[in-house]
Amino acid sequence: MHRSRCIAKGGFKINGPSTKDKGPMDNEKEQDTSTEASLPQPTQAGRIELCQETIEEARRCLENNDKDCIIKMLEELIRADCHNGYAVGREIADKVKDVVHDLWLVSDNEHRCELLRMLKSLDVSRNWVRDALGMNTKSLNKWLVRCNIDRESRMERNNVVEEIEDLLR
Repeated sequence: MHRSRCIAKGGFKINGPSTKDKGPMDNEKEQDTSTEASLPQPTQAGRIELCQETIEEARRCLENNDKDCIIKMLEELIRADCHNGYAVGREIADKVKDVVHDLWLVSDNEHRCELLRMLKSLDVSRNWVRDALGMNTKSLNKWLVRCNIDRESRMERNNVVEEIEDLLR
């Protein structure tokens, strides 16, 4: 493992190990873990290919009107981070949004609520959901209430943090 040794102008160390020699490591277990190979991470090209294949499969499910299959495929897409434009590019992320939107349009209320619950359980951002469904915040909020989905807002979280801080004082 290579670590850089950067020293700021003031002489304070920013990164890296101590410049003093500490000698060999005492714990053999720590030595062994440093030489182990980590699992290979998928390259962006590999991830994009996986996303495209899953999107195509979701489209086939949509053509067959198999909503449960589509929900399963969307779950895979989101877990694989295919909805994240930073990870796979905007074009792929937009295709995932299109699949979500198409499912929304052909679904009844029960499947719409199931879709919203799944997206919430996977921690997809509210703005992403709103954009994918092509609706404004007010309409999305109405659907969340209709489906009994509690989406905590940032204001509510901030208030909870303030209350905890007050208790700790």
